[in-house]
Parts: sequence; structure tokens; C-alpha cells
Amino acid sequence: MAAILIILFVLGPIAEIYVLLTAGSAFGVWPVIAACLGTAFLGGWLIRLQGAAALNAARRDMDSGRLPVESAVDGALLFVAAPLLMTPGFLTDALGFSLLIPQVRRVVGRFVLEKIKRRIERGDATITIRRY
Repeated sequence: MAAILIILFVLGPIAEIYVLLTAGSAFGVWPVIAACLGTAFLGGWLIRLQGAAALNAARRDMDSGRLPVESAVDGALLFVAAPLLMTPGFLTDALGFSLLIPQVRRVVGRFVLEKIKRRIERGDATITIRRY
């Protein structure tokens, strides 16, 4: 877990800065700034559309008496994609935009749910439901 945190919070920003500086020297500062702002606005707009679709799917599932597992996972992954798209940089944008692809979300969602299931089966995690 510590290695993942080091990669995320140390090596990730270093790689992002390197890519931004390289792009800035290749294309110029203003086009890179415009691209960063453009991807942030486009990403925000797409997150809004897909988030509304996930919410509507959850409502349909609940109205038909099913648990909205798939739409909840979609919503959670869109929640992860949003800050990635709003963070300036091309690497974070690539990760964020990849999570906007439904097939990618499905694969990532299955992977995450499987990891959670294994942790629960091993006794490393518990789920507590409280009624208020």
C-alpha cells in the first residue's frame, strides 16, 4: 500500500510536470494551458451527463426492485474520474477520460468488487449497515 501512495503522490506529479513541460516546449505555453482548461470543461460536462445517466439507471433498478449495484459502481468511478479530469495535466486527464468509457468502468468495477469480495471473505473487511 505504501508503494502505491508513493507512486500516486510523488512519482505521479513528477511525471505530470515532465509531460506538461515537454508539451509546453513542443507546442507553447498557451496551447498547453488551453488544452488543460478545455479538457477540464469537457470532462466536467461529460461527468455531468454520465452521472445523470447513472442516477437514472439507479432509479430504474430500485423502481423494479433490484439493487442498483452497477449504477452505484458507475457513480463511484465517475466520482473518481471527476477530480482526475479537473486536475491540470495530461496523464490525469487520460486516466479520467478512460473512466468515462463504460466498458472500462465495467472492467474496473468488476476488479474492485472482486477485491472487496476477497477482503470480506478473508475477514479483512466488514460491512456494517445501520438504520436510522
